[in-house]
Order: sequence, then structure tokens, then C-alpha cells
Amino acid sequence: MGYDLYVENPEGDEVTRLRLLVTNGTPLSDYLSLIHGQFDKKTQQLTRRGDFNQYIDRQLRLLQSLGLNPPSLPNMAALPPGSWFLQFTFTLARPWISKDDAPFYVTESVNPVRKDKVFKVPTMSAASWKGLLRWTVMHTRLALPKDKRTADEFAQERLAQTLLFGDEKGEEPGQTKDFAAYLDALKLEARQDYEHLLRAHYKLSSDNPLPHHSGRLIFYPTFFNLIDVEVINPHSRKTRAGTHPIYLECVPIGAQGTFSLLYVPLDLIGKKESDIRQQALADLKLITEGLSAMFLTYGFSAKRTSGYGVAEDKIVKGEVKTRIGRHDLTGKNLSELPQEVKNVSFV
Repeated sequence: MGYDLYVENPEGDEVTRLRLLVTNGTPLSDYLSLIHGQFDKKTQQLTRRGDFNQYIDRQLRLLQSLGLNPPSLPNMAALPPGSWFLQFTFTLARPWISKDDAPFYVTESVNPVRKDKVFKVPTMSAASWKGLLRWTVMHTRLALPKDKRTADEFAQERLAQTLLFGDEKGEEPGQTKDFAAYLDALKLEARQDYEHLLRAHYKLSSDNPLPHHSGRLIFYPTFFNLIDVEVINPHSRKTRAGTHPIYLECVPIGAQGTFSLLYVPLDLIGKKESDIRQQALADLKLITEGLSAMFLTYGFSAKRTSGYGVAEDKIVKGEVKTRIGRHDLTGKNLSELPQEVKNVSFV
């Protein structure tokens, strides 16, 4: 016997209850109770964190049993020389906000945070990590110091970032747009040098189009362990009173997630191992500088220009894994990460 979920109104888990609120006459109070918990007027505190966080706890244990949270360490011995795996657990110092693509969600006044499609846990996708880290590295190493770099230095740095993150968006034969056009405009005289370096690296003639490649970095998604609600209440200019509160689902201050990143220099296979190790260490330092800036200064969230989505400086648990061993990062500071990885050994 079949039934429509929204008609029969069956009992279900917290996700099902959340979906059913779409058809509820007054869903907001039930939604806040489910997500935010009950508020005790006497103590002026939440008496519980919310049923949905209990659901997240159960799902995270399931993800852990599947080796997905945190991602299992790869078999480093099976990877090329110079490969490394960086992983650390961080704590949010400011709420993390994103936008889910759910077509129907409680009420129009609630902006849902992005959740994994299967496990319904707040998540930061691998593609989002890659895009934000690439922007941070570009901003700190190309945009800000562009007037201090010569055309050759600018082209060398742009090539290094391309080899790490992959070909630039908007790189088309005979023209550039989007990200590639922005980098061209930063220093026009460096464009020709950059193309020459890129073709030389991949052994391409001037008649060949620029290569499409994914880069040396492989990102993993991050799952967060808490969810909560932020409220924005626009005020009327005339009455000075609130007009229509907007509820923003968020991952709150104090929540934790694990960042994971794998570096595999496939394009360096065949070169001298001493050169590969030197390049791998240089890339590790470059990436950790970008990570430190992204986590502590620029943020990794929607509304990050307003301070959302930054982390505490302390690493809860972490390590750098290479083919010969591991370097412990537990208890270290994110701000000191670039100096800390100088001690990572590849031999």
C-alpha cells in the first residue's frame, strides 16, 4: 500500500519531520524547536540543543564507520614520490553559513544551510574548499603583491598555482574570461611569459591549445557536528521596529569539522626524486600559508566579508602523512602551520 509522505503524515526521523513542516499551518515554532531547542524563560537559556543535532550525532557515527568522516588515510606507498596527505580538525570561531538547494523548506523566512544529500549533515563540499582556497592563494600571492612582482615572477607564481589547482576557469583558445581574464588584467605583461612556461612544462608547441588538467590537489568534503539558527531582523526606517525576521540556518560557534587534502604530483613522475621532494615541500608550504589565511582571516563561508566562517587558531587533531611517515599537528596553531610543515620529511 503506497502513500504520499505529505498527506499521510507518518512518523519518521528528524529529517522527515523537517520536510513535513512544509505543509504545517504554523511551521516556524515547530522548526525552531526541532533545530534550536526549547527556550526556558526563567533561566534565559536553551534547555536542549535540538533534536536535529542528536540526529547529526547518529549520522556522524555512521559516516565514521564507513570511513568518510574523517576520510580514511590513503595508502601512501601506492602513490608517486612526493605525495602528502594533510588533515586537521578545526573549531569554528564564528558561525558558518551557506545556501542549500532544497526547493521547499519550512517557510520563505528560513534560509537552509547546505546539507549532504544522503546523510543530511551540514557539509562543506570539496569543490567549495578548492574554489575558496584557490581564491585566497591568488589574492595573497598574486593580487596583493602584483606591483612588487616582475612579469617573470608573476608568471612563475601563476604557473605554480595552476599546477596545484588545475587550469583556470575561462581559459579558452584565443580568448580569456572569468578567472583567467581577471589574472590577465592584474599584470598584462606577464600573460605571454605564463603561457610560455605552461607550454614548456607540458612540452606543447605554440600551435597547441593550453592543456586542461585537474592539478595536484584532491579535496575532500567536511561534515560539521552542529546546526543552529541565526536571525536577521530588518528594521523600518520610519517606525524603527522589526519588519520581517529572516532565519539563517548556520553551523554555530564551537562546532567542529575536519579538513582533508591530498597532494599527488603526477606531472612530476620521471623527474629526479630530489627535485620532486623539493617541489613537494615548496607546494606544502604554499598551501599551508593559504590555509592559514583562509581559516583565520578571509573565512570560508557565505557572508565571509562580514566575518562569518573563520576558525579558532588551535588545531584539535591533525597530521601530515607522507610515504615514509607522519608529522603530528595536534595542538599546533593554524597560524604557525607554514612554519610547522617545514619539519615534514620526504626521505
